[in-house]
Amino acid sequence: MFDVKDRIARLRLNRSSLLKEKYVSNSPQEQASLFFSEICGMDGMKENLFRALTSELQVNILLLGPPATSKTLFMSTILKKCNNVFYFDAANTTSAGLIEDLYHDRSAKLVIIDEIDKLKRNDLNSLLGLLNDGRIVKVLKNTRYDFTLENVKVFATSNSLSSLSKPLRSRFQEYHLREYSDTEFLEVVCFCLQNKLPAEINEMIGMILLEFGVKDVRTAIGLANLIKNNDSREDVVRVVENWINHKMEGNPDFN
Repeated sequence: MFDVKDRIARLRLNRSSLLKEKYVSNSPQEQASLFFSEICGMDGMKENLFRALTSELQVNILLLGPPATSKTLFMSTILKKCNNVFYFDAANTTSAGLIEDLYHDRSAKLVIIDEIDKLKRNDLNSLLGLLNDGRIVKVLKNTRYDFTLENVKVFATSNSLSSLSKPLRSRFQEYHLREYSDTEFLEVVCFCLQNKLPAEINEMIGMILLEFGVKDVRTAIGLANLIKNNDSREDVVRVVENWINHKMEGNPDFN
Protein backbone atom coordinates (compact mmCIF):
# COMPACT_ATOMS: atom_id res chain seq x y z
CA MET A 1 0.00 0.00 0.00
CA PHE A 2 1.27 3.49 -0.87
CA ASP A 3 2.39 5.26 2.30
CA VAL A 4 2.19 9.05 1.96
CA LYS A 5 4.28 9.68 5.09
CA ASP A 6 7.00 7.33 3.86
CA ARG A 7 7.02 9.03 0.46
CA ILE A 8 7.43 12.47 2.06
CA ALA A 9 10.19 11.19 4.34
CA ARG A 10 12.15 9.76 1.39
CA LEU A 11 11.75 12.99 -0.56
CA ARG A 12 13.15 15.00 2.33
CA LEU A 13 15.99 12.57 2.88
CA ASN A 14 17.09 12.39 -0.76
CA ARG A 15 16.76 16.00 -1.88
CA SER A 16 19.96 18.00 -1.56
CA SER A 17 19.88 21.76 -1.86
CA LEU A 18 19.48 23.03 -5.40
CA LEU A 19 20.93 26.44 -4.59
CA LYS A 20 24.62 27.09 -5.19
CA GLU A 21 24.66 29.67 -2.39
CA LYS A 22 22.85 30.09 0.90
CA TYR A 23 20.73 33.22 1.20
CA VAL A 24 20.81 34.24 4.84
CA SER A 25 17.98 36.63 5.56
CA ASN A 26 15.09 37.18 7.92
CA SER A 27 12.33 36.22 5.52
CA PRO A 28 11.63 34.20 2.35
CA GLN A 29 10.67 37.48 0.63
CA GLU A 30 14.12 38.94 1.24
CA GLN A 31 15.84 35.71 0.20
CA ALA A 32 13.83 35.65 -3.03
CA SER A 33 14.67 39.29 -3.70
CA LEU A 34 18.38 38.52 -3.38
CA PHE A 35 18.13 35.40 -5.53
CA PHE A 36 16.23 37.20 -8.32
CA SER A 37 18.03 40.53 -7.90
CA GLU A 38 18.58 40.83 -11.67
CA ILE A 39 14.82 40.93 -12.33
CA CYS A 40 12.72 44.04 -11.80
CA GLY A 41 9.45 43.85 -9.85
CA MET A 42 7.12 40.81 -9.58
CA ASP A 43 8.06 40.31 -5.92
CA GLY A 44 5.18 37.94 -5.20
CA MET A 45 6.11 35.57 -8.00
CA LYS A 46 9.78 35.75 -7.01
CA GLU A 47 8.88 34.58 -3.51
CA ASN A 48 6.78 31.64 -4.72
CA LEU A 49 9.39 30.50 -7.24
CA PHE A 50 12.07 30.68 -4.56
CA ARG A 51 9.88 28.69 -2.18
CA ALA A 52 9.36 26.10 -4.94
CA LEU A 53 13.11 25.78 -5.48
CA THR A 54 13.86 25.36 -1.78
CA SER A 55 10.89 23.14 -0.93
CA GLU A 56 11.74 19.61 0.19
CA LEU A 57 8.74 18.39 -1.81
CA GLN A 58 8.12 18.32 -5.54
CA VAL A 59 6.74 21.56 -6.96
CA ASN A 60 6.50 22.03 -10.73
CA ILE A 61 6.21 25.53 -12.18
CA LEU A 62 4.86 26.76 -15.53
CA LEU A 63 5.32 30.41 -16.53
CA LEU A 64 2.81 31.51 -19.17
CA GLY A 65 2.64 34.70 -21.18
CA PRO A 66 3.55 36.56 -24.36
CA PRO A 67 7.18 37.06 -25.43
CA ALA A 68 9.30 39.68 -23.63
CA THR A 69 7.64 39.28 -20.21
CA SER A 70 10.75 37.96 -18.39
CA LYS A 71 9.83 34.25 -18.51
CA THR A 72 13.19 33.22 -19.95
CA LEU A 73 15.01 35.66 -17.65
CA PHE A 74 13.55 33.87 -14.63
CA MET A 75 14.70 30.52 -15.99
CA SER A 76 18.19 31.72 -16.93
CA THR A 77 18.63 33.12 -13.41
CA ILE A 78 17.61 29.77 -11.90
CA LEU A 79 19.93 27.92 -14.29
CA LYS A 80 22.85 30.12 -13.26
CA LYS A 81 22.25 29.91 -9.51
CA CYS A 82 21.26 26.26 -9.02
CA ASN A 83 23.00 22.88 -9.01
CA ASN A 84 22.10 19.72 -10.92
CA VAL A 85 20.01 21.51 -13.55
CA PHE A 86 19.11 20.07 -16.95
CA TYR A 87 18.16 22.83 -19.44
CA PHE A 88 16.28 22.21 -22.67
CA ASP A 89 15.37 24.89 -25.22
CA ALA A 90 12.46 23.32 -27.07
CA ALA A 91 12.33 26.07 -29.70
CA ASN A 92 15.96 25.85 -30.80
CA THR A 93 17.13 22.30 -30.18
CA THR A 94 18.76 20.33 -32.98
CA SER A 95 18.94 17.10 -30.98
CA ALA A 96 16.70 14.06 -31.21
CA GLY A 97 14.48 15.30 -28.39
CA LEU A 98 14.00 16.01 -24.71
CA ILE A 99 13.87 12.41 -23.48
CA GLU A 100 16.98 11.29 -25.35
CA ASP A 101 18.99 14.20 -23.92
CA LEU A 102 17.57 13.72 -20.43
CA TYR A 103 18.49 10.03 -20.53
CA HIS A 104 22.16 11.07 -20.62
CA ASP A 105 21.77 13.47 -17.68
CA ARG A 106 19.87 11.43 -15.12
CA SER A 107 21.55 13.14 -12.16
CA ALA A 108 19.37 16.23 -12.71
CA LYS A 109 17.23 17.40 -9.79
CA LEU A 110 15.69 20.29 -11.72
CA VAL A 111 14.56 20.17 -15.35
CA ILE A 112 14.08 23.54 -17.07
CA ILE A 113 12.18 23.54 -20.37
CA ASP A 114 12.04 26.84 -22.22
CA GLU A 115 9.01 27.09 -24.54
CA ILE A 116 7.49 23.77 -23.54
CA ASP A 117 4.72 24.37 -26.09
CA LYS A 118 7.32 23.72 -28.84
CA LEU A 119 8.07 20.18 -27.60
CA LYS A 120 7.36 17.24 -29.88
CA ARG A 121 4.11 15.44 -29.12
CA ASN A 122 5.80 12.23 -27.98
CA ASP A 123 8.08 14.22 -25.66
CA LEU A 124 5.03 15.90 -24.11
CA ASN A 125 3.49 12.48 -23.49
CA SER A 126 6.69 11.18 -21.90
CA LEU A 127 6.97 14.31 -19.78
CA LEU A 128 3.58 13.54 -18.27
CA GLY A 129 5.00 10.24 -17.03
CA LEU A 130 7.93 12.07 -15.45
CA LEU A 131 5.56 14.44 -13.66
CA ASN A 132 3.36 11.57 -12.46
CA ASP A 133 5.88 9.22 -10.87
CA GLY A 134 9.34 10.13 -12.16
CA ARG A 135 9.37 7.31 -14.71
CA ILE A 136 9.91 7.79 -18.43
CA VAL A 137 9.14 5.07 -20.97
CA LYS A 138 9.64 5.73 -24.67
CA VAL A 139 10.53 3.78 -27.80
CA LEU A 140 12.29 5.63 -30.60
CA LYS A 141 14.10 4.22 -33.63
CA ASN A 142 14.13 0.70 -32.17
CA THR A 143 15.61 2.01 -28.90
CA ARG A 144 13.61 1.63 -25.71
CA TYR A 145 14.10 4.24 -23.01
CA ASP A 146 12.90 3.21 -19.57
CA PHE A 147 14.36 5.12 -16.64
CA THR A 148 13.40 6.96 -13.48
CA LEU A 149 14.44 10.35 -12.15
CA GLU A 150 14.18 10.56 -8.37
CA ASN A 151 12.65 13.68 -6.81
CA VAL A 152 12.99 15.87 -9.89
CA LYS A 153 11.23 19.21 -10.27
CA VAL A 154 10.20 20.65 -13.63
CA PHE A 155 10.14 24.39 -14.35
CA ALA A 156 8.90 25.46 -17.79
CA THR A 157 7.85 28.45 -19.87
CA SER A 158 5.22 28.68 -22.59
CA ASN A 159 3.91 31.33 -24.97
CA SER A 160 0.78 29.30 -25.74
CA LEU A 161 -1.51 26.71 -24.16
CA SER A 162 -2.86 25.20 -27.38
CA SER A 163 -0.49 22.20 -27.42
CA LEU A 164 -0.57 21.50 -23.67
CA SER A 165 -3.12 18.95 -22.49
CA LYS A 166 -5.20 19.47 -19.36
CA PRO A 167 -3.58 16.46 -17.62
CA LEU A 168 -0.13 17.93 -18.28
CA ARG A 169 -1.12 21.42 -17.11
CA SER A 170 -2.67 20.00 -13.95
CA ARG A 171 0.79 18.83 -12.82
CA PHE A 172 2.08 22.41 -12.75
CA GLN A 173 1.51 25.51 -10.69
CA GLU A 174 0.74 28.07 -13.39
CA TYR A 175 1.85 31.70 -13.21
CA HIS A 176 0.57 34.08 -15.90
CA LEU A 177 2.82 36.99 -16.87
CA ARG A 178 0.94 39.74 -18.67
CA GLU A 179 2.36 42.30 -21.06
CA TYR A 180 3.96 45.28 -19.31
CA SER A 181 2.03 48.52 -18.95
CA ASP A 182 3.83 51.59 -20.32
CA THR A 183 4.95 52.57 -16.82
CA GLU A 184 6.16 49.05 -16.02
CA PHE A 185 8.04 48.83 -19.32
CA LEU A 186 9.91 52.07 -18.61
CA GLU A 187 10.73 50.89 -15.10
CA VAL A 188 12.08 47.55 -16.34
CA VAL A 189 14.12 49.16 -19.14
CA CYS A 190 15.71 51.64 -16.72
CA PHE A 191 16.40 48.82 -14.25
CA CYS A 192 18.05 46.60 -16.88
CA LEU A 193 20.15 49.43 -18.34
CA GLN A 194 21.14 51.10 -15.07
CA ASN A 195 24.78 49.98 -15.34
CA LYS A 196 25.10 50.69 -19.07
CA LEU A 197 24.17 54.32 -19.69
CA PRO A 198 23.08 57.48 -17.82
CA ALA A 199 19.55 57.26 -16.41
CA GLU A 200 18.12 59.93 -18.73
CA ILE A 201 19.41 58.06 -21.80
CA ASN A 202 17.92 54.78 -20.58
CA GLU A 203 14.55 56.44 -20.10
CA MET A 204 14.79 58.06 -23.53
CA ILE A 205 15.34 54.67 -25.20
CA GLY A 206 12.26 53.30 -23.46
CA MET A 207 10.14 56.33 -24.33
CA ILE A 208 11.03 56.21 -28.03
CA LEU A 209 10.23 52.50 -28.21
CA LEU A 210 6.87 53.11 -26.52
CA GLU A 211 6.12 55.87 -29.01
CA PHE A 212 6.40 53.27 -31.78
CA GLY A 213 4.44 50.61 -29.89
CA VAL A 214 7.44 48.42 -29.00
CA LYS A 215 7.53 46.84 -25.52
CA ASP A 216 10.44 44.45 -25.86
CA VAL A 217 13.08 44.78 -23.14
CA ARG A 218 15.56 42.71 -25.16
CA THR A 219 15.29 45.23 -28.00
CA ALA A 220 15.99 48.07 -25.56
CA ILE A 221 19.08 46.28 -24.26
CA GLY A 222 20.31 45.58 -27.79
CA LEU A 223 19.91 49.22 -28.82
CA ALA A 224 21.64 50.41 -25.64
CA ASN A 225 24.64 48.32 -26.63
CA LEU A 226 24.99 50.52 -29.75
CA ILE A 227 25.06 53.77 -27.79
CA LYS A 228 28.15 55.35 -26.21
CA ASN A 229 28.25 57.40 -23.03
CA ASN A 230 29.30 60.53 -24.93
CA ASP A 231 26.52 60.26 -27.54
CA SER A 232 24.15 63.22 -27.68
CA ARG A 233 20.38 62.97 -27.29
CA GLU A 234 20.13 63.40 -31.06
CA ASP A 235 22.48 60.43 -31.53
CA VAL A 236 20.29 58.28 -29.27
CA VAL A 237 17.11 59.20 -31.14
CA ARG A 238 18.76 58.48 -34.48
CA VAL A 239 20.08 55.05 -33.41
CA VAL A 240 16.66 53.94 -32.15
CA GLU A 241 14.85 55.32 -35.20
CA ASN A 242 17.37 53.58 -37.49
CA TRP A 243 16.16 50.30 -36.03
CA ILE A 244 12.49 51.35 -36.10
CA ASN A 245 12.74 52.20 -39.81
CA HIS A 246 14.06 48.73 -40.63
CA LYS A 247 12.27 46.49 -38.15
CA MET A 248 10.30 43.62 -39.60
CA GLU A 249 6.53 43.92 -39.67
CA GLY A 250 4.29 40.88 -39.34
CA ASN A 251 5.73 37.43 -39.98
CA PRO A 252 7.15 37.38 -43.53
CA ASP A 253 8.44 34.17 -45.05
CA PHE A 254 11.67 34.47 -47.04
CA ASN A 255 11.79 30.82 -48.14
